[in-house]
Amino acid sequence: MARMQNAPARRSAGRALAWLAAAALLAALAAPAAAEDLVIDNLAFKSLDGDAFAIARLDFVNTNLTRDEIIRLLTPDSPADDDRALAQKFEADRISIPSVDILGADGSKIHLAGLTADHVDAGRIDSLDLAGFDAAGTDKDGPLTIKCGALHIDGLDVAPLLAGDGDRARPARLGGLTLAGLEVVGPDPGEAPGQSIHIAIGSIALHDDYAGDAIKRGKMKIAAAVVEPSPGSEAGKGLASLGYSKVELTIALDAEYQADAKTLALENLSIDGVGMGSLALDANFADVAPSLFGADGGERMQALFDAGVASFALKLANAGLFDKALAYYAKELGLSPDKLREQWSALVGRTATTTLGGGPASLALAAELQKFIARPNTLTLSLKAKGGPLKASDIFAAGDPSEIAAKLDISAAADR
Repeated sequence: MARMQNAPARRSAGRALAWLAAAALLAALAAPAAAEDLVIDNLAFKSLDGDAFAIARLDFVNTNLTRDEIIRLLTPDSPADDDRALAQKFEADRISIPSVDILGADGSKIHLAGLTADHVDAGRIDSLDLAGFDAAGTDKDGPLTIKCGALHIDGLDVAPLLAGDGDRARPARLGGLTLAGLEVVGPDPGEAPGQSIHIAIGSIALHDDYAGDAIKRGKMKIAAAVVEPSPGSEAGKGLASLGYSKVELTIALDAEYQADAKTLALENLSIDGVGMGSLALDANFADVAPSLFGADGGERMQALFDAGVASFALKLANAGLFDKALAYYAKELGLSPDKLREQWSALVGRTATTTLGGGPASLALAAELQKFIARPNTLTLSLKAKGGPLKASDIFAAGDPSEIAAKLDISAAADR
């Protein structure tokens, strides 16, 4: 009898436990996935095109994706929307992939070594490193090889691209980048079989500081950029006619943008060519709207159209290119270098005086330009807008170059 009396109580307790279990299950399903450490070994895929992918090991520290989700994210030919959704929620304190090998259906090979990423959060990565990259294959014109040194990236933010908001998405962001060497050897396009071109970069360094979505200050340097065509190619023959076998350049830029004042300064945009000379530019722009740095193409174009040039200074330093170009064109025209130099000097004099109206300023400008032609060492050309920045609308409205020149103070200085 006592057992009969306690039966309802036991049934009530059972129902309560069932409800608690169901609530716990629903809570578990609704809660975000718990972060965990994952190791995946010997991952291999094959794309629909027949390319084979092999990843020996993947380490994930404190990631919110499951093993299956990571595999789906890495699988070639998976639906783009699925990949985007996974990448949008992907988080990890650290990712480490010692190597990735890709064997193309066409026989090409790609090898990536030492890939690591720290603090990955829905399209934002604090730092990304790649120890090296090698690729080899053959295109329709011949063999192609690529070798890349160590790559380091800071402050990468591609979350706007993952959002898929189209042209009006916030632009992607890059805090800094360094690259220790890049070398490409491949067939020279349009040339006879066997003609190749060698392209190399000694190093690249980029750094950007942001104020909101606009770049506040940016620096860039590309050192020892080399372009070396085969001697028998048209490009190789063209360089040889000037006395060069290759072009080797170093390019640098320092820029600063003040959003409140809407000013943009390009400081020391320089190109330095080994055995050629150097070109350095300083320029100041006014009325530069922040939308110039946005993601909307129409707004960027409008901002560019509304901006104006306040000042401009260009410095040329000759280290051989002017003399070699003079000798080349003199030979092409059947003239002596001195005779062609006289013709250039006369042409510059006529152009300067015609464009600037023949006043004292135009005569002084012509004299400095002619001084450089006679003895090509250094030349500085300076322009400053009169009565406000020179805008694109001013240029389009001008009937001839003299109308534009009338809005500028133009001067030149040779050997200074």
